Amino acid sequence: MKANTGFVVAAGALGVLCARAASAQDFGGDVSPSYLSSPLRAPSNALELGVGAGYTQGFGRIGSERRLRDVSGPGAGVAVKLGYRATPKLGLGLTSSYEQYMAMGPERRDTDVRGMTAGVEARFHLAPFERIDPVISLGSGYRALWTAAPGRQRDTLTHGFELARLGAVIDVRMSDSVALGPSIGGGLDVFLLERTGGASAAREVRGSRVNSFVFAGLEGRFDIGGHRAREIVEIARR
Repeated sequence: MKANTGFVVAAGALGVLCARAASAQDFGGDVSPSYLSSPLRAPSNALELGVGAGYTQGFGRIGSERRLRDVSGPGAGVAVKLGYRATPKLGLGLTSSYEQYMAMGPERRDTDVRGMTAGVEARFHLAPFERIDPVISLGSGYRALWTAAPGRQRDTLTHGFELARLGAVIDVRMSDSVALGPSIGGGLDVFLLERTGGASAAREVRGSRVNSFVFAGLEGRFDIGGHRAREIVEIARR
């Protein structure tokens, strides 16, 4: 009796497997792609708005008389980008950021240290038709560092150029027009002029040096207008 029962169960299981195999053969179609591997259309000729936030910190010397670590420590910043997505793989635009740093030095408890940048950048999308789109950006512009110490006579504004800035973002695309992902990067800067609160004019930074600022955080991107292009797959002719 037990042997017959086992035979019936085995035969039933074999029948189910055969039915599934036959069904799969009859289907003969492509397997639906997963969420991450499903292709998307890419923005082209569109207005692009980007926002970001995260950690930032400077390293190196301002000049022969001051180091960045004597003025500012770790900080947090927010960035806004306004650009033009010319093609699915290329975007150009304006960037700006505001940063708040931890003050360093003997009077750090009463000192406020802030930074800002403004510039231009080009963005290169490596996989614009995929859910996961690595993006490389290259830019340059203006950088300022403001130290507000007790008493306006001791406020100091130091500014110069952001010679080059390199960034990388992993765009995780929610839709054809929205993406969000982690970002990381850094830049080379040089401060040329500084002005204290009691001075009538700015003076040159003594022994100005090339320094660097790094950042890491999250960045979101929103595309408006334009059109959404599909990937063109070329089929080789025999």
